[in-house]
Amino acid sequence: MVYNSGDMMKLTREKIYFHAPYRMLLSSLGWIADKGINCEIYADGAALDSYSDEEIGIINGVFREGGLKKIVHGPFLDLNPGSRDREIRELTLERFKRVFEFCEKLDARHVVLHTGFDPIFYKDASHLFLNLCLPVWEDAAKAASAKGITIAIENSIDPDPEIVTGILQEVRVKNLEACFDAGHYYAFGKMSPFDALKWYPDKSIGEMHLSDNKGDFDSHLPLGEGDLDFGGLIREVLKKGREPIITTEPHSKEDIERNLAYLVSMEI
Repeated sequence: MVYNSGDMMKLTREKIYFHAPYRMLLSSLGWIADKGINCEIYADGAALDSYSDEEIGIINGVFREGGLKKIVHGPFLDLNPGSRDREIRELTLERFKRVFEFCEKLDARHVVLHTGFDPIFYKDASHLFLNLCLPVWEDAAKAASAKGITIAIENSIDPDPEIVTGILQEVRVKNLEACFDAGHYYAFGKMSPFDALKWYPDKSIGEMHLSDNKGDFDSHLPLGEGDLDFGGLIREVLKKGREPIITTEPHSKEDIERNLAYLVSMEI
């Protein structure tokens, strides 16, 4: 949704998504339906290799009957689209394609994928990582586009937005956008989340991940229990001309309720 300067964004329950690992989602479908919760469904490698069409049908039915929305978060552990090892890059692309098939079955048209950048191994070679990963993202974007899927690229342990913005600028297929994770920049970055935002082109941020921490670790505290200024960050993202998907990443059902109460009470 395009955002015009002077508009007000009111966070309502219907606009907020909650991160839910696939197996946890399956075991909590009744609760999710009762609470009316939109979900970002996390499909790790195990979920991608074990889900069934019957399970997908049950999920689709519950979300359809409840008028709920769903997006997907793809696998990221041990994947590396910018690896120096060609076979690791090829394997990463295959896993990305696998999650696109998962999205298609769920009728989810938006998926979050991580950059895979590790500053320990590429501290002085970020340009090498970027050059190696670009063909992977080009092919991934084409495969996702063919299924009508948008990819939101998330910063993880990236110290700055160089890799995310480099991918967005260089890949020619235009179904790529950014998922901005403020907590990751605060815990792992070499600059504040507000400074990191300055790197992102206008209208490039299609989603925000919200979880709190105190700058020492990605601890996923309930919103308001750490140091992050979420109201200020959302306002800065809106100034870039687009209303993003808002996804919180709680670690318990109780934290879902706390995060929801925090967000709907905000003045944006």
